[in-house]
Amino acid sequence: MESFRLRLFHILHRPVPTNRAARYINYVLAAVILANCAAVALETVPSIYTPNRTLFLALEAFSTGFFIIEYGLRLWVCVEQTRYNAPFSGRLNYALHPLPLLDLLVIVTLWAPWDLRFLRIFRLSRLLRVLHLEGLDRSFQAISGAVGRRKHLLVISLLIMLITTYCFAALLYLVEHAAQPDKFSSIPETLWWAIVTLTTIGYGDITPVTSLGKALSGAIVLVGIGIFALPTAIMTAAILDASADQASHCPHCGNHLD
Repeated sequence: MESFRLRLFHILHRPVPTNRAARYINYVLAAVILANCAAVALETVPSIYTPNRTLFLALEAFSTGFFIIEYGLRLWVCVEQTRYNAPFSGRLNYALHPLPLLDLLVIVTLWAPWDLRFLRIFRLSRLLRVLHLEGLDRSFQAISGAVGRRKHLLVISLLIMLITTYCFAALLYLVEHAAQPDKFSSIPETLWWAIVTLTTIGYGDITPVTSLGKALSGAIVLVGIGIFALPTAIMTAAILDASADQASHCPHCGNHLD
């Protein structure tokens, strides 16, 4: 006969759709997370928040208590896994992993100087399987793996973007500083212009006025289209590879299709 801790472990850590208790408990957890995210958004509307302030505070107090209890239970039952079976070091090792750290962040956001409660929406990722969204879970894992295999390309492309932005900011500072010392007052100040120009957003709050500056800014826009498209191309290739990899495996058993 399974112990209570083991049964709770299968509910919190290894939930499957066939486990009715796991399904209902995780439904409640998903509902609390979604209610919190909706409340965070509605709190920014004074006409809604002001007359219902007590209700919002009660929901926040309930949710925080709920998340604290859930986090404590997850720490308590994680030792049912072989790699975390040491009472103290095992739980500490588990607590330092990304998802448990996210769970902890969800709790401490209540006392953070910035309102980071919107991060609670990311906790829904651990509920995909139990909410009968196994397909989404597999797709998420496939895309994560494909992106991970291209992490070096992403790092290189980001490095190229940083180098390009810095160089163009320095060039525009040299060209435009004499004509507009208030706009292009320093290289760090010019970095703002370089970023919005290379991303082709161009707010227009800072614009070159010299002929050389205008010609250089035109070249910068053209270069920016190619440079800043690199990460997008890499991510697109990763998604296409993940889709092809999924198509080559059975959706039910996961075995490779010949």
